[in-house]
Amino acid sequence: MADRTGIVAGALLPGMPHLLAKEPAPSWKALATAARDVGERLRRLEPDVVLLLSTQWFTVLGHQFQCDPNPRGEHVDENWYAYDYGELRYDLRFDVEFSERWADRVQADGKQARRTRYEGFPIDTGTIVTSALLDPERKLRWAQVSCNLYADADTLADVGRAGAAAARDAGVRAAVVVVSGLSSGLIQQWIEPAQDHIGAPAHEQWNTRVLDLLTAGKVDEALAIREDYARQAQADSQFRALAFAAGTGAASGPAQLHAYGPIWGTGAAVLSWNLPERP
Repeated sequence: MADRTGIVAGALLPGMPHLLAKEPAPSWKALATAARDVGERLRRLEPDVVLLLSTQWFTVLGHQFQCDPNPRGEHVDENWYAYDYGELRYDLRFDVEFSERWADRVQADGKQARRTRYEGFPIDTGTIVTSALLDPERKLRWAQVSCNLYADADTLADVGRAGAAAARDAGVRAAVVVVSGLSSGLIQQWIEPAQDHIGAPAHEQWNTRVLDLLTAGKVDEALAIREDYARQAQADSQFRALAFAAGTGAASGPAQLHAYGPIWGTGAAVLSWNLPERP
């Protein structure tokens, strides 16, 4: 694997700030522990760049690429600001040269690609939470594209495919991280963390169905039921993040399920593809 260029591994993780709570629910703790384990294994691969899509950085005009080499500051989550996980510091490293190459590829495919670079840009919660769990020492270099609200799944797959092509063209080894939840039925009241549970039995059934397909390596079947999943279980961003991961080629073969559980009623899972085992 060390000699390969292009996409060498992938992961899907939730991006809600509860994973950084000082006194987490059991499921939050399990998901955070799993994410840290995935991060350790991802760093062992020493990828040159990590392609990142977070459903919480959403745009409406084309596909935006983060071109600030070092966004840093403090983010206050708009939903959870009153809790101990509502204020998040971040200090990120982005590979601007690769991001430009990726954006050029997307433009060459006839899609709008915009470069984003200005001080104080509002980095989204999902990106901050995931980078904190996967890369606490800030060793990874990221290349991030926004999640266009009006792009269909096939378009996001094409954007992912362009990122993989850019990695091959550049002769670099790249990993892929998508930040997305599963079912998104939030519990609409205050609960104690230990009371957390998936919001509806039907959502639990759909989450399990999709996870079973992914761990069996049946990505195409999971994509085929994606729209039904979105309707029946309020899947986060219509679960288009899976289409992006599949487009890059990262979601190939059976996924490893590291953890699954609720985050304030929503479904969340930590999955990986083709990561090395722990030593």
